[in-house]
This record gives sequence, structure tokens and C-alpha cells, in this order.
Amino acid sequence: MDNARGPGRILVILYAAAVALAAMFILSVPVRAFSAELDMPVPTVVVYPGQNVFERGLDRKAYVVKDEKLGLYVADESMLEGRVARRTLLPGRPILLSDLKLADVVSAGAAVTLVYEADGLMITGLGTALQSAPAGELVRVRNADSGVIVSGVVAPDGSVRIPG
Repeated sequence: MDNARGPGRILVILYAAAVALAAMFILSVPVRAFSAELDMPVPTVVVYPGQNVFERGLDRKAYVVKDEKLGLYVADESMLEGRVARRTLLPGRPILLSDLKLADVVSAGAAVTLVYEADGLMITGLGTALQSAPAGELVRVRNADSGVIVSGVVAPDGSVRIPG
């Protein structure tokens, strides 16, 4: 019974104090988010909405980006192919993917070819696009002959495919 009050008890108290100090040290160290330094493409001049970033000029600049935000930025020039600025891009600033959109193949007010295909039958006509859109997107078009407004999908060649 006297052993419980002897050197064994002192060792237990010292061990508990050491564990408490270690826990306080571990909890006091801030958790650092993982990040990476990337060499990203940046515009060399102001790029306005609708302009091609490649045509305006690119440079590369190193930025530290947190891991969870890596997917938000343009990390390589190949990610810019076929895309234009959705909003104004400033020189020397990294480009967010949300700042880009596909280039419009059809412009609002432009004449387009309407194409309807079904069961081996193909009918074409002329229309006027009522809105701008990239390939693969739904667009409204006014038929030049009837004045009827139809919706169709923009093809890569600039024609509008009317679903059958």
C-alpha cells in the first residue's frame, strides 16, 4: 500500500504531465493546408469578354495554389483551346476556368442554315439566329420563310440541327 504513494506514483504523475504537454504542443501547431507552386499561363494584356486569350498573348507566372483549388485554375495552355473570355481578364493574373466559355459558332442576328433529318429525309432552310451559342448548345432561330421560331442544336459547322 505504501508503494502507491512512493516513486511509482511520482512516475505516473510525471508521465501524465508529459502527455499533457505533448497534447498542448500538438494542438497549438496550426494545421497547414497543402499547397503547390504552379507555373500558370496568364494574359499579357487585358482580355475582354468574347476575345480569344491565345490571340491576345500569354505569359507564365508562378503562383502558390492550395490543393483543393487546383482544379479551379487554368494550369496549361491546352485548357484554353477553343475558349474565349467570359469576363474581363487582367494581365499577370491567373485564369479561372469559370472565366472562360466555348467560342460561339453562331452569332445573334446571323443567317444560319436549318437542317432537319429524319428517316433518310433531309430538309434545309435559312433562318436568323436569335442568340449566340457555341457548338452543342440549344439555340432559337427564326425561320426566314415562315417566321416561325424553332429551337435546334448548333453543329460545329455553324448549322442548326432541328430535332425530329
